[in-house]
Amino acid sequence: MVTCKECGATSPAGSLFCEECGAFLLDREMPAEPAGLEAAPSTGLARTIDYLPQNETPFYDEADMTPPPSLLGQSMVDTASAQQITFVIPISGRRLSLKISDEIRVGRADPAHGYYPELDLTHDGGAQKGVSRVHAAVRRSNRGVLLVDLTSTNGTSLNNFRIPPELPYPIRSGDEIRFGRLLVHVFLD
Repeated sequence: MVTCKECGATSPAGSLFCEECGAFLLDREMPAEPAGLEAAPSTGLARTIDYLPQNETPFYDEADMTPPPSLLGQSMVDTASAQQITFVIPISGRRLSLKISDEIRVGRADPAHGYYPELDLTHDGGAQKGVSRVHAAVRRSNRGVLLVDLTSTNGTSLNNFRIPPELPYPIRSGDEIRFGRLLVHVFLD
């Protein structure tokens, strides 16, 4: 468990953001140098490596950048005419094909409030991987198929670039999307 320095709440180990207040949980301070080691001669270069606890993956800060091209290059399908989207979730091996409607909601089911997203990641380890109940949406537009983060707590990444909340980004067949830390591949038909 990780304790938030802002509000004192605990979150599962590996969480990047506090589930209660949304504060960044990784310790940005460099570890102390081991005793008895002599300092290396100065090269004039500043030390720029941030410390990350072992087994932690940095969450990319390029939110103001346009995501790079699809991992498979150009889409084999014109996304504006795509009729179906297939989500492949490697951690569980699940594949889910849905007809592309006006909006496909992505998140975790919340029966207490009657919320059931079309792509429910609850049984794929969504809670442990930082998927919000109302996390993101896949929308059809005249420009094609778009991904929108719905101000989720742990963010959404498209091809390893974190996308800013509430801004639509085009997706193509073969793209990788991370809802929190849960990896999902998308294919358009």
